[in-house]
Amino acid sequence: MPPALELIERPDGTITNQTNGDPAASRVIGHRRFWVAADLGQANDYTAVCVIEDEQLPVLDDGKCILGPRSLTVVHADRFRGVSYVSVVDFLVRMKNAVPFGGKSQLVIDGTSLGRVVSDMMSDQGVPHIAIQMTAGSEWRRSGKYVNASKSLMIENTAVLFATGELNFAPELELKADIEADLGSFTLTETSAGNQVISQNRSAGGHGDLGIALVVGAFAAQYLKPQGLVEGRLKGWF
Repeated sequence: MPPALELIERPDGTITNQTNGDPAASRVIGHRRFWVAADLGQANDYTAVCVIEDEQLPVLDDGKCILGPRSLTVVHADRFRGVSYVSVVDFLVRMKNAVPFGGKSQLVIDGTSLGRVVSDMMSDQGVPHIAIQMTAGSEWRRSGKYVNASKSLMIENTAVLFATGELNFAPELELKADIEADLGSFTLTETSAGNQVISQNRSAGGHGDLGIALVVGAFAAQYLKPQGLVEGRLKGWF
């Protein structure tokens, strides 16, 4: 029976296999990071947060070390209302730095409408984050901390990740049923010009917020992820 693969996890969330100093052994760099995503509420609306664990580990395949399949798991969800924007920013910063997210997380918010104000507050405090502004159309582009992304593209991305099994809920996740209800509230309609438009029916109780938070996080995980690295021996070099 081959020996188990020994993994080393670094404080920044990168995970690599132990090579034991063997120059012929490939070193594969995987990761375990977290996307802390928020939909920001106004007045009596809810602010919702979903945390997605993004994991891809080195594995053995026929004696060779390769990157295993990637998995995205919703590991935490929360929502609250009736607090100041300052308190919202403080909560998100504490969440981003909490165990086990600290040093391994990226904060992303829905930067549409109120999100722009909160994003400016975070920038004034030196809080690293990405603000995703939902737009029409079917494309996305990034400029610094701001990302303009098609709402249709973001929702379709989430649906595809669930359909392929790459995105899942953690067992016994609180608010799972609420998130599923929010995702089910998205509807596809067609305008008189033949353009497809996705809308969402938000209930008086504030439903819709968790769905938006998850859609924002799933988009960031899929489109804004860092590129992985694989290190190996160069053949023909001495």
